Amino acid sequence: MSRLSKGLRKVSSKTLNKFGGDITIKKVTSGIYNATNGTVSETITSVTIHGILQNVNQRETNDLIKENDKICIIPAKDLDFVPTTTDRVSIANIDYQIIRILTDENDNSEIKYELYIRAWKKLRFNK
Repeated sequence: MSRLSKGLRKVSSKTLNKFGGDITIKKVTSGIYNATNGTVSETITSVTIHGILQNVNQRETNDLIKENDKICIIPAKDLDFVPTTTDRVSIANIDYQIIRILTDENDNSEIKYELYIRAWKKLRFNK
């Protein structure tokens, strides 16, 4: 990692920690399928970091990004994993599904992530 990349990662982390609020990233790992009740077990690892939440710009809306979605900006330095669309975000006791991830990089090093998120409701299937 270059000195510039290290510096950018550090500045990104300091800025978002100073001006951002608490955001919990939930790393979701699928487990074993239970044929009896038709569910798949999940293992969730939670990490609380600081980030910034903002609304989606109307020009960004399309078939994937909806008007009520949010953008959550978090520093890559504060995570020990790369978020995926199977992970979840929790802000102020509201769970969000990750719809899209944009990564700002320098010299092949992640600086920050922009997570496009949508309020998430767990689907329950009745048998």
